[in-house]
Amino acid sequence: MEASRYGTIGAAPARPASPADGARPPVPESAVSDPPQVDAVLQRAATALLGRLSTLVDRSLARLRAEIVHYSSPLLAPPEVAHSTHVALEVAVGSLAHPERFAESGERAWAVGRKRAAQGIPLLAVTQAYRIGASVIWDGLVEAVMEESPEDAQLLVYAANDFWRWVERDMNLLKEAHRERTVGLTRDDARKLLPALKALLRGHSDPVDLSGAAVILELPLVGRYAVVRLGGAAAERPAEAPVRQEVGGLQLNWCPYADGQVVVALLRDRPVEQLREAVPVGAGVRGGLSPVVDGLAGLRRARELAELALGTCTRDGELAALEDRMSAGFVLSRPDLAGELITRTLGEVMALEATDRRILMETLEVWLDCQGSAGQAGTLLYCHRNTVLNRLRRLERLTGRRLDHPRDLIDLALALDAYRLNGAA
Repeated sequence: MEASRYGTIGAAPARPASPADGARPPVPESAVSDPPQVDAVLQRAATALLGRLSTLVDRSLARLRAEIVHYSSPLLAPPEVAHSTHVALEVAVGSLAHPERFAESGERAWAVGRKRAAQGIPLLAVTQAYRIGASVIWDGLVEAVMEESPEDAQLLVYAANDFWRWVERDMNLLKEAHRERTVGLTRDDARKLLPALKALLRGHSDPVDLSGAAVILELPLVGRYAVVRLGGAAAERPAEAPVRQEVGGLQLNWCPYADGQVVVALLRDRPVEQLREAVPVGAGVRGGLSPVVDGLAGLRRARELAELALGTCTRDGELAALEDRMSAGFVLSRPDLAGELITRTLGEVMALEATDRRILMETLEVWLDCQGSAGQAGTLLYCHRNTVLNRLRRLERLTGRRLDHPRDLIDLALALDAYRLNGAA
């Protein structure tokens, strides 16, 4: 058997060692059996293709969406499919163009196999996608040779053999990684539901897509839903944690989302307040709770409102319901207007020394929380009620607002929210 930079001819791709800890296994070598000129032809053609990656990506995506259901449906397709396709093609073509990078394509195939398994994409769809990518690359190689060195066209017969042996190597790695990643997952493991759930949270609302999602997720198309958005350093959940839970009559669907988690709750006939007990928010975690929405079509809006509620949190361990923080939600949604409100309402207060300013704003906040009771506010602030009243009178002088005038009180309460959420830093 002859050898080249690809390995030894006829050598079957070796099965990688099972990485129980998720580590990447060593990549086996592939093989070709043709004259040395074949290596040079492939290398030159691949080098030319590196300058045409955008065209290859467009061709691949068009075929993926036309030929594979899991890539044509916005509910099922991986959200990063365009970026992933670009990276995969760059690695594959780069592996052909640069001998020192040859192992990278196998490593990429292994990583994609594990990732797609974790996303719930069936192995058949993944292998179909890989074959399409390989076919697009081969067509591009042929085009490059015919354009730049047509005299080498006869070598493409040998190059085809080499190329598809190399593809077979990476396909075996991809399949093995996908199978090993799914070991231990039951056939109906809810992780396969995550792509459809994420699509709804991103806002796919086409009636056909929604009805399909309802079937995939086994959730009613119309029903009472609410969303909890969790963020913070400790918001991640263990990989083995259940994706779907039944807690006190609520169905919780956990979905990893940017820098945290989203919980889609089917409330049925239960009050939304019950989510406070069902979704734990402990140390290092903050949460936002949306109002109730009627049906799967409202999940994107619910997620956005839950994120707005999350933004009103001021400490870890807090689960803020937007319905209780509407004024803060208004302020947070328009930070430009919040800045104007701080300047126009609290201009003189903001000019004070930091400690003095903090005392006045804290006194106003506690007084409002105590429903306007100076005595209760004084107890919480560890001072006499007259001290509270004196501070409030000073605040009135500085702002030109009267706390016993309803409109002025509204301005000060909104300005306080703007200060807490946007201006305190």
